[in-house]
Amino acid sequence: MTKAMLKTMAAIAVVAACMFSGANRIAMAQGAAPAAPAPGLQSPAPAAEEPGTKSFTLVSVEVDDTKFWLPSVIAVEQGDKVKLTLKNQVPGASNQHGFTIPAYNIAEVVTRGEPKTITFVADKAGVFQYSCQLHPAHIGGSLIVEPKSGPIKPL
Repeated sequence: MTKAMLKTMAAIAVVAACMFSGANRIAMAQGAAPAAPAPGLQSPAPAAEEPGTKSFTLVSVEVDDTKFWLPSVIAVEQGDKVKLTLKNQVPGASNQHGFTIPAYNIAEVVTRGEPKTITFVADKAGVFQYSCQLHPAHIGGSLIVEPKSGPIKPL
């Protein structure tokens, strides 16, 4: 795949994540059940999950020699407890990849075949980058934390 195709796929994933997130909030506000997540965008919360916890599975993968954390965008509301299950599925000699969200003081090393689960409270509103602190050239993503009072206002 060309870099242009990869960028297009990443842009589509961002748009889909935003559309899914907004559609669920509208459905819940109208009393309807939330829509099923698009494949790969969000993991459904287990039945035993406590209310207010948003669960996601992020997977490190390689496509045409480029390494990604997918999904590339996750969205929660300020005050939500966030549970991230990190999986490294990148083949090759290096069996460890990093995952960091500096704004939340999160820095983990994820070994292939050994998923890691982290939890935190999304207490700061904004858009926060996540990436691999061990390999800066890898493509990360964004954690969007919407303020309790409504959507994030553009800068």
